[in-house]
Amino acid sequence: MTGRKPNIPANILSRITKVFITNLPEKYNGNVLSDFIRSYGDIYDLYIARKRDKAGNRFGFVSFLDVKDSKDLIRMICNTRIGDCRLKANVARFTLEEGEIRSERDNSNKQSNSQKEARKVDRMGPSTDTFVNGTRSYSDMLTGREGVKTVVVGNHVSAFMEMHGKAVVARMIDLEALKSIHLILNDICPGVGKVQYLGGLSVLISFEDNSMANSFLEAAREVLGRFSSLDLWQGQTFSFDRLARIKMVGFPLHLLTKEVIDSVGSAFGKIVHRAVRSDSDDDLSHDYIGVLVGDGKRICEEVKLSWRDRKFSIWVSEESGEWVPEFYKVPPPVYEDDSEEAPNSLEGDSAPDNAVPENTSCPEFIAPVADRDPETFWLRSLSRGICLTLGMGLMLTRTIL
Repeated sequence: MTGRKPNIPANILSRITKVFITNLPEKYNGNVLSDFIRSYGDIYDLYIARKRDKAGNRFGFVSFLDVKDSKDLIRMICNTRIGDCRLKANVARFTLEEGEIRSERDNSNKQSNSQKEARKVDRMGPSTDTFVNGTRSYSDMLTGREGVKTVVVGNHVSAFMEMHGKAVVARMIDLEALKSIHLILNDICPGVGKVQYLGGLSVLISFEDNSMANSFLEAAREVLGRFSSLDLWQGQTFSFDRLARIKMVGFPLHLLTKEVIDSVGSAFGKIVHRAVRSDSDDDLSHDYIGVLVGDGKRICEEVKLSWRDRKFSIWVSEESGEWVPEFYKVPPPVYEDDSEEAPNSLEGDSAPDNAVPENTSCPEFIAPVADRDPETFWLRSLSRGICLTLGMGLMLTRTIL
């Protein structure tokens, strides 16, 4: 049939994860959406429908290639704001229908203008030039506001070039793993690697050369339950996220549970620090949790809590200041064997005079303190003191005589 859409090759179709995205702002096309989410994965294709979903929101579909963790992908998209709209997303129930997403791009030269105008989707096209002279700037369209300042950065700018191939960008699986990064690094390669915090759950770990970075990368991929992603730094772009500590007030007493508090917090991002309140707390007026968010806009919103056909208002606000986690420090080495000398010790140094040798067969008078019977110890000490006094008196008498 004429104009039938070509099928997607089976080897490509099996690699695609199709994501449904809604709550798109008005007058934004596929180019703007793709620029926001391009860092989340390899986009195979994208389109935005002209019709609306049941809630009246604009929506579209994005197909990603070789997605490793679809839940993490959905989380990052749901934490993305375009202007004043926070995106909503989930994995589509179907993947591609006979190549519909690529059909216009691959067959644009074969379709007539009337066919293109009759299509009911606004697709992303590689030749589309959305920003022309006399219109709003790219930054204005991203934020949905007029007069936003735009800074043009030269193409030659590329920071941290000296670290290309010698550093690893590590995204930790949770907050506890992030705080333990120095301990994890010390377990994998003791004494090497510099850790720099990037924000969110990510750190930059740099090494002296490429071989050390690759060795760490291979070893770290074998560590389970610590890293969600590991990438050799080559100047690529990574998604932005940050940690936010949010305060929630307004919970009715009969719904003030940790599960309910966490459910409200999950509406703003991935929870990295859950509610820890207790029924015995003196102050039950509010609670705090930590979430991972994907934009720099401060959280200050009202949430409706629905329960048994009733609704309650919960007010959520982000605490001021940046939340930087406190990293656990690597403890100093402990030397259990007396024959093993500590670093920087001087040759010929002897043990302190009051040191008790670790010898289970030691004489009674230098028995470890924990093994001494208090009553027996003081009796023995008194008898030794009397004997010592009598001995000295006898020696003095002999000297006089």
